Amino acid sequence: MKKNNFALGIGLALLLVSLFTWGYQLLNGLIVTNMRNPFSWGLYIATFAFFVGIAAGGLIVSSSVYLFNIEQLKPFTRIASLSAFAGTLGAAAMILPDMGRVDRLYYLLLHPNFRSPLIWDVIVITTYMVLTFLSVYVQLLPDWKKEGRGFLNGWTKKLSQDQVQEVSRKWARRISVVGLPVAILIHTVTALIFATQGSRGWWNTAVLPPDFIAMAVASGTALVMVIALLAVGKDNFAQYGGAFQTLARIVAGALAVHFFLVSVDLLMHWWWGSHEAKNLLHLLFGRYGWLYSAELVLPAFTMLYFFTKKGNGSFNSLILGSILLFIGVFVHRMMLMYPAFNEFPLNITLPGMEVEGWSCPIALGQFQEGLPVFANFWPYAPTLVEYLLTLLPFGLVLCVFSLAFRLYNFLPQQGQRGRYGEAEKISLSKKGLQL
Repeated sequence: MKKNNFALGIGLALLLVSLFTWGYQLLNGLIVTNMRNPFSWGLYIATFAFFVGIAAGGLIVSSSVYLFNIEQLKPFTRIASLSAFAGTLGAAAMILPDMGRVDRLYYLLLHPNFRSPLIWDVIVITTYMVLTFLSVYVQLLPDWKKEGRGFLNGWTKKLSQDQVQEVSRKWARRISVVGLPVAILIHTVTALIFATQGSRGWWNTAVLPPDFIAMAVASGTALVMVIALLAVGKDNFAQYGGAFQTLARIVAGALAVHFFLVSVDLLMHWWWGSHEAKNLLHLLFGRYGWLYSAELVLPAFTMLYFFTKKGNGSFNSLILGSILLFIGVFVHRMMLMYPAFNEFPLNITLPGMEVEGWSCPIALGQFQEGLPVFANFWPYAPTLVEYLLTLLPFGLVLCVFSLAFRLYNFLPQQGQRGRYGEAEKISLSKKGLQL
């Protein structure tokens, strides 16, 4: 309980700091950030994409348990659904500060442009939030019936405990049937917001949507694993060792797909060798080489480590590998921005020019004495305001997890231990099978 109170206190502190900073940004405008016309998306959108991936991965794990009957992971379906719901809230909250004029949000609802991927992202995120909430709700119904508490469950008074258990199981499976494709769709649509920008060579590739899904499965599964590890504790780790090994292998397998797609994408840029492609590769391995190295090395280490018995067989190694993966995925989201915005799409070649493809400058959108009006490169670095405001989804997610674990039971249910539950163990032991 003390650990729960500490986590809740940290979450509330992060929320207060971020909301105060957001108020400051609303009063002064987005000029307090370091985003400008040449670099219009930054830390806010990167954080949004990070939480969308975590949210998608959570329900993919939960849905896969019901649809593919992965017995080892059934103890963690509640945690997976809660992870998906909390991640969706974090993503939805993070997109609002990037809009600037939040008071005009209703225009998006009154005058939707269905040719824009943005409106489809709003639709699929809203749908996903409802599905993840329902997934958590139906899984908690049996406990609420037994304990005589909960909300929106008055209708269960007419049912027996066994009937409520059956309703919970049936609807959890039904939500999984819908939830799995929507979970895949939420990250696909988010990826398409980037991939459909034809003027940005770094984004404009069919590899981006499947790569987003692979990273979502890896990061979302890793978050479910970390929350489950903290909930179970180091002392009870051995009881669920098989489940954690399965989760670790899912993370490693998804990362293997990710690196295959990354290799294909880099090969295609190098193969054609156009001016734009060369400039892009120079940004990746030159100017931003240290960031790109972190994006590649940290997840690669986690992938290889989780494929080993040492990496997927202990509490501390799973925590370490997941943390390194989270850092790498967050850097991956930031590296969506740097090469895309600093490889300017406006190039001209005039007769007699020695330099092929002269980059046309872009207006900064501001005029101040002593500062340039145009730029063909923007050295973006988030301001303190951006860093503090980005704490918003982290604080929100931490509060959701803390309150949920404080009020309800999200720990593995009694009888669900490791690969087999107690009932299955008794049944198998009667048949003379060694467990």
